[in-house]
Amino acid sequence: VSNLRFKSIDEKITNKRFNSMRIFSLTRESLMRHTLALFSLPIVTSNGKVRSVDNPRGNALEYLCGFNYKASTLDMHIRDLKYLQMSNLLIETTAKFWIDFWNSRTKFDNIFACYYIDGNTKALWSSKPCHKGKVTMLGRVMNCLEQVFIHDGKGHPLYFQTFNGHADFGENALKMFDQISKYLEKNTDLGNQFAVNRILIMDAAGNGVSTLREMTKSGYNFITMLDSNQINDRKVKFVSEKKKYEFGDAFLTEYTIELEDSLEKGYIYATRAVQVNWDNGRTCVLITSLPQSIFSTDNVVKSYFDRWPAQELSFKDMKSGVNINRIVGFTKKLIDNEKVLLKIEELQGATNRIEKELELPLKKIKGIERTLQLKIDEERIYRERSIVAKGERKLSELDAKNLKDIQSEINSLKRKIKSIEMDDEKSFNSLKNKKSELARIIDKKKIYSVDVELDQIMTCFKISFANIC
Repeated sequence: VSNLRFKSIDEKITNKRFNSMRIFSLTRESLMRHTLALFSLPIVTSNGKVRSVDNPRGNALEYLCGFNYKASTLDMHIRDLKYLQMSNLLIETTAKFWIDFWNSRTKFDNIFACYYIDGNTKALWSSKPCHKGKVTMLGRVMNCLEQVFIHDGKGHPLYFQTFNGHADFGENALKMFDQISKYLEKNTDLGNQFAVNRILIMDAAGNGVSTLREMTKSGYNFITMLDSNQINDRKVKFVSEKKKYEFGDAFLTEYTIELEDSLEKGYIYATRAVQVNWDNGRTCVLITSLPQSIFSTDNVVKSYFDRWPAQELSFKDMKSGVNINRIVGFTKKLIDNEKVLLKIEELQGATNRIEKELELPLKKIKGIERTLQLKIDEERIYRERSIVAKGERKLSELDAKNLKDIQSEINSLKRKIKSIEMDDEKSFNSLKNKKSELARIIDKKKIYSVDVELDQIMTCFKISFANIC
C-alpha cells in the first residue's frame, strides 16, 4: 500500500475494483447530501480541508446537509470521484450551470461581453522534480500547479483548468474558450438580431505576439497590456491627437504599434494601441484587436481597468475565502521531460558542429594536454617529497630547481592552450557554455507529472460556493 500511495491514478486504476466502490451503493438523496457537504467545506472548516471536518465546527454539517459526516466518509467519497476521473465533466457541467444561471439574471443590453482571464498559482511542496513556475506569493520559482480561470464581466468564475507548472495564459485561454463557446453562444445574443462580440481581457501575461496572432486567427477579440520592454517609439505609427479620458484622470493617445514575433524572426504583427498617460505621472499601453469604429478608445481603457473592481478584487477574496490557493491532494507519475530531452538534443548537435569546426585546434590542444598531464604528475612527485613548514615548502636545492623548471613548463603549456583558444575565442566560449549547460541538465531527463484530478474536483465545489457568495 505504501508503495502505491503516491502513484498516479493511471497506475492505480488498473487494479481498482469499481464494483466495490461505495459511491455506487449510495442513493440519490445520499449523493446529494455528500455533494452538499463538500460544497459546505469553506463554512465548516477554516482551511477548506476535509480532515478538518472532525473539529467541533464541522458538526454544523448536520444542519447544512442533513447529516453530520465525518472526515473519513467525505474523504472516501472524493476519492471515489477521483477514480471515476470525472473532473473534466464536472468542470464543464459547473461552467454550463453558472453561465445559464448568471445570464438568466444579467440580460445583455450591449453587443459586447467581456470575459476576464486570470491565473492562480499553487505551491507544490515536494522533494521530487516537478514542473516549475513562479509562485508570486512566495517570491520564488518552484514546483507548482497553475490554474487558468475564465470570469464573466461581473467577475463570476465560470470555467477553469489546472496545469502542471507554468501555464501559457494566451494559448490555454483559447482552448478553454473553445470548450465553453457552445454554452456561451446560447446565452450571448440580443433577441437573435445580431451576435454579441466576446472580448477576452487579460493581464500582461497574455501579451505574447504568438498568442495575439492565434487569437486574431481564431476570431476572438482581446484587450491586454504591453510590458515596458515592448514599447518603443520606433514601433509606433499613425499617432492620433491626445484626448481627455472620459472615465478618469488621464489623457489617451491612439496609434498602431508593430510588434515582432520572437518565435518567428522577422514576422511583424501590427495592432491597435492606446497609450494612457495618467495625471499622476504613470504611463501604460493597452492593445486590442477591436477596431475604433465599433469600440472607442475610452471603452478600451475602461474595459481593461474595470478588471480590478469587477474581477481582481473578488478573485483575491475568493482565493483566500475558499482556499483555492491550496492544493487538495495529488499523486505523481514519472515521465520523460520533453523540453529537456529536446534541449539536450539541440545542445549535443550544436556541440558536435562546433567541435567539427574546431577539429584542428582541438587536436592540438589535446596533444598539449597529454604533455601537460605528464608534467603535472611529475610535479606531484616533487611536491610529495617536500615538507611544508610555516607556510614554506622545504626541498633540497636540486629538487627545488627541478620543481621550478617543471612549473615553468606547465605554465608555458597552459599559455599555448590559451593562445590557441584566443585565435577562435567566440567558438571556444560557445563550446564551453554549451558543454556546461549540457552537464547541468543531462540528469534531468525525467520529471514527475502531477495528477490534478482530485484538486480539480474540489476546485469545482469551491468556485460554486464562491459564485453563491
